[in-house]
Amino acid sequence: MNINLNDIQKPVLDLLKATDQELLARAQSEIEMISRISNIAPISKGKKIRSTLLFLLSGMKGHFSPQLSEIAASLEMFHLSSLIHDDVVDNTDFRRGEQTLHNNLGNNISVMWGDYLFISAFSSINKLNNKKLMDITLLAAKYMIEGQLIEMENTFNFDVDRETYYDIIGKKTSALFAGVTQIASVLNNDPVDIQEQFYRFGMDFGTIFQVSDDMLDIFSDKSGKDRFSDLKEGKITLPYILLLKENPKDIQEELKEKNEEKILEYFDKYSIKEATLKEIDIFYNRGLEFIHSFPDSIYRKSLLELMKFIRYREY
Repeated sequence: MNINLNDIQKPVLDLLKATDQELLARAQSEIEMISRISNIAPISKGKKIRSTLLFLLSGMKGHFSPQLSEIAASLEMFHLSSLIHDDVVDNTDFRRGEQTLHNNLGNNISVMWGDYLFISAFSSINKLNNKKLMDITLLAAKYMIEGQLIEMENTFNFDVDRETYYDIIGKKTSALFAGVTQIASVLNNDPVDIQEQFYRFGMDFGTIFQVSDDMLDIFSDKSGKDRFSDLKEGKITLPYILLLKENPKDIQEELKEKNEEKILEYFDKYSIKEATLKEIDIFYNRGLEFIHSFPDSIYRKSLLELMKFIRYREY
């Protein structure tokens, strides 16, 4: 399914451009090293799925806060800081088809840059003088670190179960998406029960995003990173968990040997891709139900397309 992200983002293009400008301004510094890193790894790059989600939800609510682009820029910086730290922890060589920062400039500078982005993001949120926004973002940060620790604890654990996997991705990935969606509701001054609905939608959205990403690692050659990189790093994701249920002993040996050709044969034999998509659709259908509870608009239409994009994407 060919879905163009640029078309999806058209209704909020002005806000995305404003976010880019905000990010470019924040990257300016009198410190030569900061300017150098910003030139090597521009902080305005990326698909900006989180910003797009925030803007489309705000449009569906009919309320665009004047602080939206500032908030989005902070969330993008926060997200980028987590990616940089993840790449150092996982020793990842490529992301989005390009060398990772730690592979380019080394671990020490990468860790410091990730810290700088993290602190800068929270400093900017703090300046907005909105305790609720700060609380939401801090909670997401706490969950993301917890998720990373649980994932590290289960490295190369071929006995990891589905519950632990969903706990890991719920904290590492979905928590930030849930924070983004809750922020859209908070900025509209919604009551707590509505904020909770937005939060649950963000959790579902993030789950779809991550399980889809885990599938790309195995089944796609357009993801911008080496196939089977999760397995090489010891991350036992949902497709592997489903596969190991079928023939644990033989399959576990192939996984340990990282026999990619044989593993792909097993995936095909047991229809694991289809089984994984079936699990994704539980969250996907719940997300669609949430979106359809809003009146028809260009923002709702784009959000529905964004759901398709993260569900069916190949990169």
